[in-house]
Amino acid sequence: MITVKFYGKLRQLLGDEIKIEEKIESMEDLLRFLTEKNENIKKLKEHLIFSINQKQASLHDEIRDGDEISVFLPPTGG
Repeated sequence: MITVKFYGKLRQLLGDEIKIEEKIESMEDLLRFLTEKNENIKKLKEHLIFSINQKQASLHDEIRDGDEISVFLPPTGG
């Protein structure tokens, strides 16, 4: 099982966190899983930033059972 935590605007769309029992092997797999579950992610997917166990991750990084994934959007200024 992996835990996926959402921050910022994503928290409003998806909630604080989800636990995934399915086999997810890479960040790319996770993104595919999330876009299938929520239409809003498709619109934002090119802007998402990921971390695995609090270290920045790319779509090619591997996910292991027990990992904690954070998903957020880049900060915006104003």
